This record gives sequence, structure tokens and C-alpha cells, in this order.
Amino acid sequence: MTNDTTAAGPRATEPHYCEHCNDSVPHEHLDIKAVVAGARRDALREAGWMTAASAVAAGAAAGLAAVAAGTAPALTALGVTVAGWVVTTLAGLGVLGATRARLADSGAVLAGSFTTAALTPLVALAVALLTGGGWAVALVAGAAWLLCGALAALARARTYRALLLQPGEAGERARSAAVARSRRPGRREPVSWLLQAVAVAVCVWALTPLPALVVVLVPLAVVGVVAQARRRQGR
Repeated sequence: MTNDTTAAGPRATEPHYCEHCNDSVPHEHLDIKAVVAGARRDALREAGWMTAASAVAAGAAAGLAAVAAGTAPALTALGVTVAGWVVTTLAGLGVLGATRARLADSGAVLAGSFTTAALTPLVALAVALLTGGGWAVALVAGAAWLLCGALAALARARTYRALLLQPGEAGERARSAAVARSRRPGRREPVSWLLQAVAVAVCVWALTPLPALVVVLVPLAVVGVVAQARRRQGR
């Protein structure tokens, strides 16, 4: 008499079929609904903390500058920076809209980015000349640029949340972008947001003793946009 110790059940050689698509090749299925829900949640949360942090930074920088340089220079730096941000943003959007008919979407976005990058050192120059510059004023300019960028991110997040649920081609593109972004973890927008504010503050500080340096900073800002675009294409 022999004892059979083989466990009952499917044989080891029997293929396993996916319950979703009946494919025997091992693979994973992406939950699109979960990705979209996560993208909507993350967009608003990220923009929310960016806005809160930049508001605190702007208030602290303005208070410090008022003590160190005076109330008038601090308020002037704040106002000129906000106005400059609005002008550069509108100029970039204008170039984007004007070139979209002749270029691909990526080319139009790049042209708009070149425009905003080239105008940003001019905003820093205006702040330095109108306030007398200095490190305190530079802090206000950087923090104000930070706040403007955060508010823009908050507005984009609200639009993006609605777009992700929108039927049609635009909504489908947004959902495809959300899926692609979920596979490339990272926080590129907050990093870029912080670096732009730091660059504005450094430009104001550097242009205070040497306004002519703006002729170097303008092309340097454009080169920075080109480098960033190439790095993104390489990913």
C-alpha cells in the first residue's frame, strides 16, 4: 500500500489566467479611477500647502523688510513684483496663444516659457531700481513671486480637478497625463516654483549694485528654460 502525499489542486504546469483580460502572461492592471481620484486629491493638496507656505513667507519677508529697509521700500517691492509677475504671465500666455496655430503644443509652450523667462530679470531690475534694492527687498521680491506662483497653482489645480472628470478629448488627455505622472513619482512643480522664487530674489540682490548685469541674466534665464526642457524630454 502506498501513500499519495501530492496535494490536491491545480498542477504547477497549469497556466494562470488574468481575471480581467484572460491573459496568461504575468502583468498588472492599472486602476484608472483610483489614479484620477488620487490626481484630483493631490493637485488640490499640493497647491494648498504651497499657498499657505508662500503666504507665511511673504508676510514674514515684508515684516522683516519693513524693519530693515522701511515700510515704503517693502510695500513697493511687493507691489512691483506682483505687477511684474502678472505682466510676464500675460505676455507668456499671449505668445503661447499666438504661436499655437503655427507650432505644435510643445513648441508653443516653450515659446511662452522663453518669454516669461526673458522678462523675469527685467522685473527684478525694476524692483531693484524703484526700491534701492538690498537683501531685505530681495527677500520680499522672492516671497511675493512665490505667493503669485502658488496662487496660480491653486487656480490650475481647481481647473485640473474639473478637467479630469470632463468627457471628450481634453478630459482624456488630462487623464492620460495623470496616468503617466503616476508612473513618474516626484515633485517637479514645487521644486520649479521654489527655484523661480530664489532666482528672482538673487536677481534683485545682484542687480542692486550692478544694474547692467541684466544683459547677462536675460539670456541666462532663457538658457535655463532650454536646459529644463531638454531634461524633461530625456525622462
